[in-house]
Amino acid sequence: MWNFIRRRDPKIHVKRLLKPYVNHRHFRTRAVDRQNASPTGLYGFDHLKSPEGFKRFVDDAIESSGELVDYISGMPSSAEIIRAMDEISDTGHRRSVLLLIPRNTVDKLIRPDIYKFCCFRGFVEEANKATMRINEYLHFLNTNHTLYNAVKKAEQDGHLLTEEARRAALHLRIDFEKGGIHLPSGKLDRVNQLNLIALQLCREKMAYLKGNFVLHANPKVLDKLIDSRRELAQLMRKFEASFRKIISVTGLEDDVFEQQDQDLLLGSDLEPWDEAYYTAMMKSSAYSLDSSVVASYFFLPQCIEGLKLLVKSLFGANFVSVPMAPGESWHPHVLKMCLHHSEEGDLGSLYVDLYSRKGKYPGCATFAIKGGRKISDTEYQLPVMALVFNFSRSHDSSTVRLNHGELETLFHEFGHALHALLSRTDYQHFSGTRVALDFAETPSHLFEYYARDYRVLRKFARHHSTGEVIPEKLVKSLNGARDVFATTELQRQIFYTLVDQTLFGEQLPVPRDSSSIVAHLKRQHSNEKHVEGTHMQLRFTHFLTYGAGNVTTATCMPSVLPRGSSITGNRNSAQNKTLQHGGAKEPADLLTDLVGDGIVRYHNGGIVPDITSLKEVKLLDKRKTGLFCK
Repeated sequence: MWNFIRRRDPKIHVKRLLKPYVNHRHFRTRAVDRQNASPTGLYGFDHLKSPEGFKRFVDDAIESSGELVDYISGMPSSAEIIRAMDEISDTGHRRSVLLLIPRNTVDKLIRPDIYKFCCFRGFVEEANKATMRINEYLHFLNTNHTLYNAVKKAEQDGHLLTEEARRAALHLRIDFEKGGIHLPSGKLDRVNQLNLIALQLCREKMAYLKGNFVLHANPKVLDKLIDSRRELAQLMRKFEASFRKIISVTGLEDDVFEQQDQDLLLGSDLEPWDEAYYTAMMKSSAYSLDSSVVASYFFLPQCIEGLKLLVKSLFGANFVSVPMAPGESWHPHVLKMCLHHSEEGDLGSLYVDLYSRKGKYPGCATFAIKGGRKISDTEYQLPVMALVFNFSRSHDSSTVRLNHGELETLFHEFGHALHALLSRTDYQHFSGTRVALDFAETPSHLFEYYARDYRVLRKFARHHSTGEVIPEKLVKSLNGARDVFATTELQRQIFYTLVDQTLFGEQLPVPRDSSSIVAHLKRQHSNEKHVEGTHMQLRFTHFLTYGAGNVTTATCMPSVLPRGSSITGNRNSAQNKTLQHGGAKEPADLLTDLVGDGIVRYHNGGIVPDITSLKEVKLLDKRKTGLFCK
């Protein structure tokens, strides 16, 4: 049991590992130095040197988890139960998420000796099999009554000494009950079956999307996914929370429609496929913007350096390049950086895959390879993250330029990574972005704002040939252009939310066809025309990953963040205090700590965005859009 830790020190005793800890904020940690290391597998895991290694990797995870299940069945102390449960979660979560990246980003093996006996397709196929197998095992664990009863005992006996431990027990119990463990055996079996069906359907649909086309079977896949999630929700009786989210959004519609009428200058003759072209043209014309001029200030290597400067300014930590062992990376262009603090040591590691290439995962995303957690009073398991982008690359990577939207995306994804790297939770169950779904996007959205702040941009944005610092006037023009048609974009987001909530709500309207439903909602809740024969819902990947579960509060932020606030900070700054807790504190408390009262309100046992905050956002200020209404 505890194979990962015992490999570090075979003399460590389980009870000492599982005892509650008191002081854990200021101890030094150190990342592994791979500069002179021998060949290894992906991410430094020796098993992942070949396709066959994925099976061994999962075998190891299942064996380790099985030993922990046996240990918990002996009903040790409450603290030991929660610590062992977190180890099971760490083992399963790290491996299941870890398997996502090879499937999506490996396009050629770097080491010729590996390539001789396995091809890329072999890696992909084995990663797919391993992912399904570990997820099936996780479903088995989620319906294990021995573990459930142990967690309930730990929660109820009152012996957990820290608030985070008590919160961990509560959330573990809730996670079990979300899996239907409290249901009669027949219903529990059906819940488990539906979860596996939904997982497989999501994978089928993603396969169609990555092929950049829609098969005739794809609508049927979505219909089956809707049916499986609806049946699951009916068994679990969890619709009420979804409807509360709808209430918090639809209250904005009258205000948004009124303002959007002033945004849409071209009238009802504007076709949907023309909107992006004309709005971009009007923004550029109104603010004299030339995309090539803007991009000349945002060379990718300079932007990465700018992020490093910002992190140093905000948190007193430095991103340091780290050499990788042979076989650790999935492509020669992948970078590895360590986040280091002069007093606290290494805070975590980050893989960065910047450039587009054939067969790669098509979007931009953040993957958690390993969550942070406390091992002892002097040792912390450092988080490991991976960022995947798809920036266009020329033959010379030093000449890659970003438009301003791509710069915002870069900052956004780094915001996710920093959320994980800076969190210092006792349990990996709460590490970084393992937070309430609505809150997960808040730090990343906040980080986007720095990509619009001249005080930040002037530190790194220089013209590629003259070295001139980006003019403040140009930054103001970029921000002004961004606000134009912003209510149109807000209405679009509300429309997406309503589509999500309707398709995955308690009862589909008539007709039941998803395309007809989307067409009806667009006519009712959007000024944009619906084009017959189009199927936006078949390419909207958030339906797969969120499924009526995400209405982010990040949209509220511009109205409550103080203007002119400092961009310098330290490890005790408000930003860091928010990030360091991960999911170990209530999201409402984290938001209040960051921006004060007034951003959320309590409603029917949960929290929802305070609509009055949204109405104060400058993008709803009628005076801002009058320019184009003449």
